Amino acid sequence: MVLTYISDPLDEEHASGHFYHVCRGILQKDEVLPPADGEPIACTGCGVELELEDFKEAHLKGAV
Repeated sequence: MVLTYISDPLDEEHASGHFYHVCRGILQKDEVLPPADGEPIACTGCGVELELEDFKEAHLKGAV
């Protein structure tokens, strides 16, 4: 998987989560925001294109 979703602690008032890119096996520190539908984001390090569907799939697979 090249995208992971990490949820905030549920005890926070506005708990949600954040997406992070896994580039060449290393979890990146900078959060990645979902792109508009039909406008993929390309990683400059590995060249992977992240589409809105990738973000939906990462969110459905569960939070870490």
